Amino acid sequence: MSMVSEYVKQNPNSRWAYKRACESLPSGCSRNSVYYPPFPVYLKSGSGTRVWDIDGNERIDFNYNNTTLILGHNHAAVIAAIQDQLTRSTVLGSPTEAEAKLAEELLQRLNQANKIRFTPSGTEANLQAVRLARSYSGKDKIAKCEGSYHGSWDTVDISVSPPLDKAGSKEAPNSVRQNEGLPNGVLDNTIVIPFNDPHSTESILRKYKDELAAVILEPCWRDNPPDPTYLKTLREVTESLGILLIFDEVISFRVSPGGAQKLYGVTPDITTLGKIIGGGFPVGAYASTDEVMKPLIIPEATFPIVKASKLSFSGTFNAHPVTMAAGLATMKQLQPNVYEKMNEAGQLMRDGLGTILDEAGVIAQVGGVGSFFNLAWTKEKIINYRAAATEDRILGRYLSLSLMNKGVFLLGHSNISAVATKEDEDKALEAMRQSVEELKPIINERAPHLLRG
Repeated sequence: MSMVSEYVKQNPNSRWAYKRACESLPSGCSRNSVYYPPFPVYLKSGSGTRVWDIDGNERIDFNYNNTTLILGHNHAAVIAAIQDQLTRSTVLGSPTEAEAKLAEELLQRLNQANKIRFTPSGTEANLQAVRLARSYSGKDKIAKCEGSYHGSWDTVDISVSPPLDKAGSKEAPNSVRQNEGLPNGVLDNTIVIPFNDPHSTESILRKYKDELAAVILEPCWRDNPPDPTYLKTLREVTESLGILLIFDEVISFRVSPGGAQKLYGVTPDITTLGKIIGGGFPVGAYASTDEVMKPLIIPEATFPIVKASKLSFSGTFNAHPVTMAAGLATMKQLQPNVYEKMNEAGQLMRDGLGTILDEAGVIAQVGGVGSFFNLAWTKEKIINYRAAATEDRILGRYLSLSLMNKGVFLLGHSNISAVATKEDEDKALEAMRQSVEELKPIINERAPHLLRG
């Protein structure tokens, strides 16, 4: 394809860097989500809304490391906080004041939670949150939504994108391994529920009510708004059955000053966080009430005795001082008016994409909530995994590559940062207009049903 040839032509140094990296790294990288064919661009620097690669190409960023950099690249307040911390140390091996300050800042944004624990990643936050739920409840099973990702670890690496011929019925999905290496026992302890189907979900939860420690879900599934009825029903059912409800807000925490739970008025028992709360550094956290967090409490004892908590977690880089400083600086910048601006820009992008598709005579689903926007190449509205499975994802890859050639860095979790300008959005929409036209012959070949007369 001509767009592939153009991409290769624009990025010779990235092509060479990828070939070199493959000599020492499986597929040339340490993170599956940053790989895409024919090879990924190798980024060198970023500032504000722009990133530059090793070939000198400048692109407007609409990925921001999968939503992490909510203030854009190298925000002055964040850099100042980092530099201030670095004058004292990188890591100290002891609690720091910044840890408690960031904890206070986050807890005042969440509903009912009054204790929080930090981890180095969202994956570890979800892992520890599930272990906490099991410890608190004394039960082993958990339920998760079909099509949801909560990190690459055994209990939740199930039915993230299952083949439909193995997925079972949409009302009662099967538990399907996402990757090799998962033992059968893991499948037995993870129940899969359908997102946005309150009746079927309630039926499944009642069936396993005596065995379930928790339900974990992303309240904004794949960056799309939920049916509020689903979240409210789920809250009512789990509460009545004594099952803990975990909201994975690692990504959705950016949709309002208090995340999706504040936006939709549904309070979980445990909240997991990540991404934006670390200011661009590795981070995760989970928060709950004093009661639920009891298993983590280390009982007081007279020196020199140290008693063991019921549930023990440690980690060399938990609450890393640089992360805490960067995260605190970031959260202080995120006042209500900043969210309003980002969400308005997100709506502008969604409206603009809808107009582009209409004018081009192309059928696709424009989605997103708050500062998110996305495009799914299908006739079906994206409300859950079964609808998303009808999408032609290859067309999405072509779109990303075409946009790269036109100066727009857009991969998964497309989002608007707090520093984005109207000029950035207009340039991106014009690039998208050109790319959709460029894709029409490919759409006609792969999915002609997505073209109007």
